[in-house]
Amino acid sequence: MIGSVFLETYRQTWKQMLYWGLGLSALGMLVVVMVPLFDMQQMRDLLESFPAFVLALVGVGDELEIFATNEGFVAIGFFGKSALIFAVYPVVMGMRITANDEDSGIMDVVLSLPVERARVIIEKFLAYAVSIIGVVLLIYLGLHLGALLGGVELDVGRLAEVTFYLVPLMIFVMAVTMFIGVVIRRRQVALGLITAFVIMSYMLQTIGTAGEGTVAETIGIVSFLTYYNAGDILSQGFIWPHIAGYALLSVVLLLASMHQYERRDIAV
Repeated sequence: MIGSVFLETYRQTWKQMLYWGLGLSALGMLVVVMVPLFDMQQMRDLLESFPAFVLALVGVGDELEIFATNEGFVAIGFFGKSALIFAVYPVVMGMRITANDEDSGIMDVVLSLPVERARVIIEKFLAYAVSIIGVVLLIYLGLHLGALLGGVELDVGRLAEVTFYLVPLMIFVMAVTMFIGVVIRRRQVALGLITAFVIMSYMLQTIGTAGEGTVAETIGIVSFLTYYNAGDILSQGFIWPHIAGYALLSVVLLLASMHQYERRDIAV
């Protein structure tokens, strides 16, 4: 039955989606509630005294004017350098598409049924993509609740753009994880490689932000995190070329994973 893998995968995942979403939304809520405790102008003046590298470490580039707003404080304080946290969930989901089930021997049982390998990958990928959307939606609701509890005025439209921009970013990370899991049969090796990929991207993005106008900025271009910049999203809205890039690469990785998985033996 078409869709059965999707439904079963989602049935097994919705609780994790709920736990992750509530946890991240609580963190976002805490940041919003803290907004009235800070004088944004004084915060901006303080940041201006810091060198560029320090600002890059805390997730602030040259958007100090934006940081002096409530939305900027939330966007940079919560989203700016939380990329490593947001990357964990899609890595976990990406490992579940093939690597975890192969490692545990479950995939042998699944593929003994009348179901194509490509269908298993597509439906599981879509189910986990839906769960990512659910996590991001819960984050957005948590930010709204924090604004209500703290009496904080926020531009909900701009905040929605920063929040839902996470969807293509997280799906891309999941696609990379899935591809590595398909190519590398050993689960621990695949997990180590995707962890190194995310951390290296984080470091390159930080270096690129700190070295704006230098060769370091060029180096930072290769980091996928460079294209999720909370300050830029607040000032420009959705940056569609970046979103299209995440989407295109995710589709390419999905197709490459399907092609590779159809042509290799299942790890036992």
